[in-house]
Amino acid sequence: MTSEYPNWKKYERLIAQMMRDQLDTNFSVTPNATIKGISSNINRQIDVLIDSRHDTDNSTRLIVDAKIRTRKISLLDVESFIGLMNDVQATHGYLVSTNGFTKSAIIRAQEAITLRILPLEYLENFEPSNWPDCTVKNCKNGKVFWDGYPAIDLYVQPQGAINHEISKLTIVNYVGKCDKCRCFYIKCTNCKTILMVPHSDNGDCGHQCTCRQSWFWLGSIESDSSGNKSAELHLIASNKVMTVSRRSF
Repeated sequence: MTSEYPNWKKYERLIAQMMRDQLDTNFSVTPNATIKGISSNINRQIDVLIDSRHDTDNSTRLIVDAKIRTRKISLLDVESFIGLMNDVQATHGYLVSTNGFTKSAIIRAQEAITLRILPLEYLENFEPSNWPDCTVKNCKNGKVFWDGYPAIDLYVQPQGAINHEISKLTIVNYVGKCDKCRCFYIKCTNCKTILMVPHSDNGDCGHQCTCRQSWFWLGSIESDSSGNKSAELHLIASNKVMTVSRRSF
């Protein structure tokens, strides 16, 4: 069966998955992101965007550029990537290539950029076409990328409990985003329901899975102290509001 994904797109998604697996869970990973440049004032495409997961904070933003090349990455390529980093206010960058880097590119990268080589052979057993389909009406061929499974501790009083007995309930759900329209998704580990949660509906009153638990999920648009906006996914419980995923734009 022919893959729905060309090699360049599979390469980007593979790197997103590898970053997700290697990073601390306090970071949220978004493949195929878009951020408006502060200097260019245009939307810049980011192969992989890495944000703080739980806070409206863009001061530790990381970006990844994935390049399938038959030649080595040059000094000009690194200069272009540095320009992209500055435009989207990234504090660090990862430049990943299939075929290595020239000596001048390595020298120019220095501490601001991490250089990595990932040969195309790594794509042999990787197929993002098998990821869950995005259910957004106008999103064609979007797939859900699971970027985390934050553990959430809730403290509840069971029915019939005496002496105000409180129990800790630990909830683990998969959270992710569509790799095309970037809407948020949640997968309940109990009932296996997959929920799509929009982030831009002002009339949205929250979403629950078929378990009908006492918490629900809500998306919103937030701004940091500099006015930079991000879409955020929140878990809302009786005693807690927790941001479980986010992406800048």
